[in-house]
Amino acid sequence: MWSTLKQHFRRIPFFSLDKRQWMKQIIRQEVDKGRSIIMFYVDIVKLTEVENRYGDVIAKRVLQQFERIMPPVSRQVFEMRGKILAIQKLWGDDFAIYVSFKGSLNEEDCRMLSIHFQEQAEKQLNRHVGFVNREALRVHIGYADIPGEDIVKEMYTSVKRAVHMAKYGVTSETYTNVTQFHKLLSEENVSMRFMPIIHLPDGETLGWEALARGPVDSLFESPAMLFKYAEETDSVFRLEHICRKRAMDQLRYLKPSQKLFINLDPRAIDDPYLLRGEVFSQIEQFGLNPHNIVLEITERHAISNYAVFRKIIEEYRKKGYLIAVDDAGAGYSSLESITEIYPDFIKLDMSLIRNVDVDPIKQALLETFVQFANKVGCKIIAEGIETQRELETLMEVGVAYGQGYYLGRPDKGMTHVRGEALNFLRFMQEKRTSGRDEPLLFTPAMSEILVKTICVDKQERVRRVHEIFEQNQRIESVVVLEKGKPIGLVMRFQLYQILGGQYGIALYYERPVSQVMNANPLTVDRDDKLDEVARQAMARDSHHLYDVVIITGEEKEYLGIVTVQSLLDKMATIKLEMASSANPLTGLPGNIQIERELNKRIKQKESQVVIYCDLDRFKWFNDRYGFEVGDQIIVRTANLLKEAVRCYGSATDFVGHIGGDDFIVITQESCAAELVSFLINAFSPYFIDIYEKRRMGDGSVLSMSMAGVRLTPGRYANVEAIAERAAFVKKLAKELPGTIFLDEWDCAADDVNTASQG
Repeated sequence: MWSTLKQHFRRIPFFSLDKRQWMKQIIRQEVDKGRSIIMFYVDIVKLTEVENRYGDVIAKRVLQQFERIMPPVSRQVFEMRGKILAIQKLWGDDFAIYVSFKGSLNEEDCRMLSIHFQEQAEKQLNRHVGFVNREALRVHIGYADIPGEDIVKEMYTSVKRAVHMAKYGVTSETYTNVTQFHKLLSEENVSMRFMPIIHLPDGETLGWEALARGPVDSLFESPAMLFKYAEETDSVFRLEHICRKRAMDQLRYLKPSQKLFINLDPRAIDDPYLLRGEVFSQIEQFGLNPHNIVLEITERHAISNYAVFRKIIEEYRKKGYLIAVDDAGAGYSSLESITEIYPDFIKLDMSLIRNVDVDPIKQALLETFVQFANKVGCKIIAEGIETQRELETLMEVGVAYGQGYYLGRPDKGMTHVRGEALNFLRFMQEKRTSGRDEPLLFTPAMSEILVKTICVDKQERVRRVHEIFEQNQRIESVVVLEKGKPIGLVMRFQLYQILGGQYGIALYYERPVSQVMNANPLTVDRDDKLDEVARQAMARDSHHLYDVVIITGEEKEYLGIVTVQSLLDKMATIKLEMASSANPLTGLPGNIQIERELNKRIKQKESQVVIYCDLDRFKWFNDRYGFEVGDQIIVRTANLLKEAVRCYGSATDFVGHIGGDDFIVITQESCAAELVSFLINAFSPYFIDIYEKRRMGDGSVLSMSMAGVRLTPGRYANVEAIAERAAFVKKLAKELPGTIFLDEWDCAADDVNTASQG
């Protein structure tokens, strides 16, 4: 009888990892017959604990018994419904049982078979292992199907999936949830909701963030549970891949100026679908380009290898995608990620936004983020805005973009800002435009007021610096250099304080000056604006408040110093000049300042754009509706230009009032397109209330003609040449209807074919 049983059991072949090709052929034959293949994974619970407690010999005997009972228990359980193909020893006490079934098996059938196997295996194992005085041994079991499309890959992924299921226990609720989650992935049963991201100054929609949702009225409808189980089962990449494909389906509804924000987990960043897939033809199909897609790098998980991560990010940039750092302020290393990634957008986590209207520390932190973003050329987006007061505070500190339930909830379609929020944004816009802002202060660069002082090497003795001060009573500071670059500063009164102490001379007199210098003095570039430097100088702590400011050149070499007194004196002089030369109606710099600014710009190396702005038919409006309306229109236009520069220009931009209804804007070439686009779109709404209050029912509306002149290095010798060219282009622009911008590059001497109209 024993020999009969041995022959019977040999019908179930055991195989190891190196026999996968053989198993692949067997599975392929079964799949071709239309049969379903299920892999059941089993292992002994806490076999390592048995080994630690009773030794290696006992653990091996337990494993041997488990191997012996595997075939009979498998036949007893699975051959009631199907055919056992083979048993694979994976590693240690882990086994995979491949079973072929006629037709398909549903989840409940697989679960019941698993429970039956578990019961029989534990019963047989504990019956044969009676030599250990302990709790009964238990068995884990899980399962996964093998569709037969890529069998070698499926043999690996099925084990991975079954292992995750097995650790929860087949009778647990979590096991059921994991099973449902895998079914959700296989059916790609994920939908997307889209939350609007709003440009706060005007209420326009920048784009939408795509947010994943599972089936309605299921455990996975919540994105938190959806991604929790993705992490539990190592399926983050698979889930995100499905989400990205679903989000891309909405590209057809996107305008060329709008953007789709898609989340990208650092652990699943290298996605061939985005880098090498058919997505580019899909983008082109709808008249868009990769700049319409912003990839949000989530901060919820640490980035382990920034060198590799940066290389992948650069691949995305080369393809044209924009990059955002998501959840800044909440993850493991927000600031490090920002410095490593150089994002186009920084999305501030809702934890920084919640109750920001009553939290001065959060407000100060937000102001710092805004200043940082302005300096490095990226944009701030505040997440989680839920109240009007939060929104108002964010606008006051200069945050340009926002999203949250107050602005608009996630929805199936690409919705825009809520009515209540839009009304408030319009109110804030009117409040800005109706108020008389402080005149913009345009100041010279630091190179115009710097002076020289004595410098010493960092190895120079303190005694020598003391002698310098004693011999030069008018010198208040000595700059410390290393290879021509400033590394420190010694002020007279500070050195005297050190040496005047009880042991000052004994301790420091013969030591290098580097040991007593201020190693972190305020150092600025020669082209930095005087008003910004003055602000930085006055923000220092009281001990260094009146330290001189060190000026450096392009290579950070020492050029000279500026005292705080000279800074403040120059600022006072400039304000007096501004008051005398500024336009009394708008407060903008007048012709003297404009001519001075243009002369300075002619000498600069950067390419710039001079925009000559002229209101169309202003005299007609002024004559018909009176000087009060005319003045209101002029002031409103000045406010619009200032807002355009503030939101879309650079820190060096200039706005001037030539006189009457003529204005001038000087901006960087990189800012010109976005700035002009804002002016064209925003011009008409700026005057709607004037039309309504005056009951202008004849259909007449204001418009503005803008002429662009390219100020490239060496092109113009003087201001007159720029004015002549601008006048010529403006004349052509005024022949075109509506609010338009005409670039000089778009016009020939006697013809104009191209213009941007609004």
